[in-house]
Amino acid sequence: MSAFTCDVGDVPTISFFVTNAAGESVDPSEVLLYLQTPAGSVGTYTLSAGQVTRQALGTFSYNGTATQAGYWNVRWVGTGAANAAEQSRYFVRGSNIT
Repeated sequence: MSAFTCDVGDVPTISFFVTNAAGESVDPSEVLLYLQTPAGSVGTYTLSAGQVTRQALGTFSYNGTATQAGYWNVRWVGTGAANAAEQSRYFVRGSNIT
């Protein structure tokens, strides 16, 4: 996932792509998303709980409302049939009208 900017109140989509050594898309047995807010709290979201969505073979996404301004840290982890991990972050702008 590449870095992007959105606004408080937006519902950004963050994605995770998993491939094997040959570059072919593969599905892990489980996909976990750790999402850290600018305030430092970390939420854990999983494929098995239905919080992460499988879009296609090896492609997963999550939609969550941007509730705080600042940098949000993202860590995806795939386990089991295909082990993979990825980290990124995105920036949420606060309102310019108070």
